[in-house]
Amino acid sequence: MTQQYIVGELSALLGELQPPPGEWLGAVNRLRGEVESSPVPQLPELAREALQLTDTICWAALERGDVGGFYGCATTAGALRDFADNARLLP
Repeated sequence: MTQQYIVGELSALLGELQPPPGEWLGAVNRLRGEVESSPVPQLPELAREALQLTDTICWAALERGDVGGFYGCATTAGALRDFADNARLLP
């Protein structure tokens, strides 16, 4: 995989997260910006941060009783985990 592809795919997967407006939306947008502008050696750390963020957003959806939001977040989290693992961004 090329470095541009990895950066683009991480950013796109983060873009698929649909948290409600507020704190989590700001965190997703900030992390996308970091992924797009950081040096490649920092991508493993950002991938781990992205996985932690999706976990937090999924739990928040469950706490609100938002089944659809949880399903969408969990689907994106799974895709993000698979991609990060296949791109060798995870230990």
